[in-house]
Amino acid sequence: MTWRDTVPARFAIEALRAGVPNSQAILRLGCPDDAIEARFEAALDNAADTPEPGFSIAGGFGTGKSHLLGYLREAALLRQFVVSTVTVSKETPLSIPGVTYAAAMRNATVAGVNDDAVTRALSNAERLEGATQSLALWAGTPEAGMSQLFGAVIHLIGRGMDTELRQAVEAFLTDGRPPLPPLRRALKDKSIRSLFDIEPVAPAELVRQRMRFMPQLFCAAGFAGWVVLLDEVELIGRYGPLQRALAYAELSQWLGLDAADRIPGIFAVCAITDDYADAVIAAKQDAQKLTDRLRLRNLPRQADQAGLAMRAIQSAMKLRAPDDSDLARHEQAVRNCYTEAYEWQAPQAEMGVRQANRTMRHHIRGWITQWDMLRVAGIDAGVVETVAITDYSEDERLTETPEGFSDPG
Repeated sequence: MTWRDTVPARFAIEALRAGVPNSQAILRLGCPDDAIEARFEAALDNAADTPEPGFSIAGGFGTGKSHLLGYLREAALLRQFVVSTVTVSKETPLSIPGVTYAAAMRNATVAGVNDDAVTRALSNAERLEGATQSLALWAGTPEAGMSQLFGAVIHLIGRGMDTELRQAVEAFLTDGRPPLPPLRRALKDKSIRSLFDIEPVAPAELVRQRMRFMPQLFCAAGFAGWVVLLDEVELIGRYGPLQRALAYAELSQWLGLDAADRIPGIFAVCAITDDYADAVIAAKQDAQKLTDRLRLRNLPRQADQAGLAMRAIQSAMKLRAPDDSDLARHEQAVRNCYTEAYEWQAPQAEMGVRQANRTMRHHIRGWITQWDMLRVAGIDAGVVETVAITDYSEDERLTETPEGFSDPG
């Protein structure tokens, strides 16, 4: 075995050591929860015919939420979905719709290709017979709610675009400014300028139209749909009241919780800490106070959506604590991977005491540390661990009033 043969296994071990699973680690360890996997796969099976609302998963720190989302990502890619994983952070606040959409587009991937997902989708739509025709029929219906800006884009996709226009359209669909002058010139060159009344669209409405358009483009391009995985959603617990209320409404939009406003072609799953419902929604009385706050600002639709999101969080599927059989299965998988990575036969690790606050991440990192000490220094060492406590106190650095809103208190 050469060093090149050990690289994938080493990548997996280093990812597990850091507590951030990569594709190699995810594939070796498998899905940590059969019930969640079954629900996810059933939803993907029905995605084309009867789209279902997304759902929430909840677990404590280190219980494998990110690993689970990674496994769902691999499962969706295998089924030819476009997949985006978005981690809520200071740079990607869930309370600002355009930011979340842009992050989802930046991270959108398809199986087996290195192309940007938008680039591949446009390329496929250009060459697949009937793709742009089906898009145009959809965009022309009142239910689609699309401006003629998108009708013009669809028309030009089917009739060829030069490199400059193509790049402008790709940037626009990702989150760039509408390329109005190049679009008008291209339509004029093809003598069809009069067919489209291209006018600017308000930024907030443009985000919603992009969210409706992209899954339709992905499907027309031969993909099964668009799966969006939202991680570390508990960060919204540190937002101010208005931002938290808007984040709930935005989460509802992505999860498709309101059947009347569900976007066909998108299926989303979010991951959140298992104490969030009690520590934030209940303790801060969000269900009553935040929906009232939105209604006082004449935002009844967002108030209803925020309420749906909070109920979805409260009824989230819980990641179960690992039992003895889970520990044994994971230990064997990690041991085999470690042996392959270092060409050193790792012995069976001590399982350690199975406690409520000792997560699978703790066990795995403990096993790897034991093997490191034994392999490098010949020391059979134990591991001392501490448990991180999630902080839900409001952070003014995360509190940014969205454009167009005022919040006097």
